Amino acid sequence: MSQEQNAHAIDPQALREIVEGTSAETGAGFFDALVKHLARSIGTKCAWVTEWLPDQRRLRALSFWNGENYTPDYEYPIADTPCESVVESRRPVIIHDRLIDLYPKDPDLPHLGAMSYMGVPLFDTDGQIMGHLAVLDDKPTSENESVTAIFNIFAGRASAELRRLRRDRALHEREQKLSLMFEGAMDAIIEFDSDFRITNLNAAAIRVFGGSVSDRLDKGLDELVTKESQGKLIYLIGELGRKNDGKQSSWIPDGLEGVDPEGKRFPAEATLSRYELAGRSFYTLILRNVHERVAAEERIRSLMGEADYLRAEIDAIQGFEEIVGASPALRHVLKDVERVAGMETTVLITGETGTGKELIARAIHRRSERRAKPLITVNCAAISSNLQESEFFGHEKGAFTGAVQRRDGRFKLADGGTIFLDEVGEMSLDLQAKLLRVLQEGEFEPVGSSRTVRVNVRVVAATNRDLEQMSKEGLFRADLMYRLNVFPVHLPSLRERGEDVVLLAEMFARQLGKRRGLTVATLSEAQKSRLRRYDWPGNIRELQNVIERAFITSLDGKTLNLDRALPDIESTSISVPRADSGESRVLTAKELKDLERKNIETALVTAKGRVSGPGGAAELLGLNANTLASRMRVLGIAKSKS
Repeated sequence: MSQEQNAHAIDPQALREIVEGTSAETGAGFFDALVKHLARSIGTKCAWVTEWLPDQRRLRALSFWNGENYTPDYEYPIADTPCESVVESRRPVIIHDRLIDLYPKDPDLPHLGAMSYMGVPLFDTDGQIMGHLAVLDDKPTSENESVTAIFNIFAGRASAELRRLRRDRALHEREQKLSLMFEGAMDAIIEFDSDFRITNLNAAAIRVFGGSVSDRLDKGLDELVTKESQGKLIYLIGELGRKNDGKQSSWIPDGLEGVDPEGKRFPAEATLSRYELAGRSFYTLILRNVHERVAAEERIRSLMGEADYLRAEIDAIQGFEEIVGASPALRHVLKDVERVAGMETTVLITGETGTGKELIARAIHRRSERRAKPLITVNCAAISSNLQESEFFGHEKGAFTGAVQRRDGRFKLADGGTIFLDEVGEMSLDLQAKLLRVLQEGEFEPVGSSRTVRVNVRVVAATNRDLEQMSKEGLFRADLMYRLNVFPVHLPSLRERGEDVVLLAEMFARQLGKRRGLTVATLSEAQKSRLRRYDWPGNIRELQNVIERAFITSLDGKTLNLDRALPDIESTSISVPRADSGESRVLTAKELKDLERKNIETALVTAKGRVSGPGGAAELLGLNANTLASRMRVLGIAKSKS
């Protein structure tokens, strides 16, 4: 502004005309008129009004008058500009001269020839900065109260319009979101009036009931729901009107029945709500077609019934799902399990390691009345003695170092079900006393607590040790042994189960092949014979490991390589009966060599002199042909034994 212009006051009539002129505009047109009239009224070159973008620290011009026309899309960062001072200080900033010297990094000032500046922040009703109003001139200015007053009036008008613009924008955005939510909902949403005429519905409703929005609007709700359901809605609407607690919505018990485009009825979950607008009542019905879910639940119930029936059939045929075998020794065990499973009797399972004691415990639990409750398995040998009491009976917070929170023990977790105590012979004597109390009275105290916890737990224990001998040696409480040994179940070793070793080997081989997408070749007679002859000190667990090794070392991935997987049978101790008594004795090395020679010669005679190939001596002996040839050379056996 020039000195001559500053010398006299601005005519109030001119100010009044400017205000009246800008009041005729709204929105973007308002801001264009405002900055143009502001620049002309106080005689500056440029004037602009902006919106503050705090996340980006930028100002975006709603309108920018450059003295001749409007500059579109004007947006800039506030760093190193006079506008930064306005926003950061939240107060008006006036610079009368040497503007470029004060802000040398502002790239827009030089080409405008800027010398003076005035800016004022625009505040929302909550005190947040919305933007600012600014003017800039290519001449110095001086103090002028009239100019400042006019500028503040324009700033007030700009704040009011910007607030209105923001409210309109927020309202529009909210309406858009509601529209998207309404149309994007998976459930059918239907709005109707007190005459049951449809006033609005979403895309999901059209998918469920067919037609189009225009077809359905102003039609009766009776086209979408059955007469019985409409009667239910009339009753519920009356109930909503009588509510005094302000609740204007209700879940519809038992749902409604809708009518699809083909006229078929379908079950639907539903909610009903009420609101008033312009003195009229409207209702919103939200429906979800649950026909498929109801059908699926019915199918699941049917399948569960079929599964129970098939499981009973399988049990009748085989007896137990996971236990493979048909030997008399195993059948005797399974009969015992069948007898005791349905009772509450404590069971002690004994047998060598690897005989499948946990499988028998699971079979007892599954066939008991407790099968719906958990089976908690505890390996007593795997828990250190100083932690056994806490593991079994739980502890309170702070009961010992590291007890940072209260914890339930295994007996509490098994409440109502079964607890399987594997390797029970490894339990400490102190813990044996507490276990005896649980078995007798069904109660215990957690570590660090004086409260008594009562549980209803069935105990199934297992051991590969002689508990009676341990009790004589003072290593196991005799009273606990008798309490555990109410119904003993002894598992036979694998060498006592005859042909079961072949059945188990074939099952393990099939499982390995299935996991790797291969079909494993059937065991040859020689392989079966070799499996039968081995002593199996590790029982079923050892057999499983041997089959896996045989599978891994197989040359073609299909034929089991027992030569590498199975220990050399010939190296194990062999006993033969004495000629003069029923006792056994161990062979000497010479006798063993003679026995091997005679056995190979017998195989050669049986195979008519053939060493390799189908029916050859190698296959009969369960040996590799090269291995047999090597043994024949060592023993001095000629090939021709036909």
